[in-house]
Amino acid sequence: MDRKVAKELLHVRDWLVRAQDVVARGHEAYTTDELLQEAGDSLMMKLGEAAGRLARAGVEPPPVWHGLTQLRIATGSSISTTRSTAPSRGSPCLET
Repeated sequence: MDRKVAKELLHVRDWLVRAQDVVARGHEAYTTDELLQEAGDSLMMKLGEAAGRLARAGVEPPPVWHGLTQLRIATGSSISTTRSTAPSRGSPCLET
């Protein structure tokens, strides 16, 4: 694996863990804490930018994400889930 891609995947893993921490604080905490909202926005922007860089590098998204994207395109709606799809720190696809 290319070193830049590996490094980007490690960043994505860490950002997903941080995003999971934001979600774990709950909706009320998020809506009443401007700093938490800024952190959530920043993480989403970082993840989106990383996804673009990985796509340009030819990295395919994990199969489960591809399926969700196809479902969203087919239905014309966004997908909401209560179960986290963030990889754990020990995820084999992100190990170096």
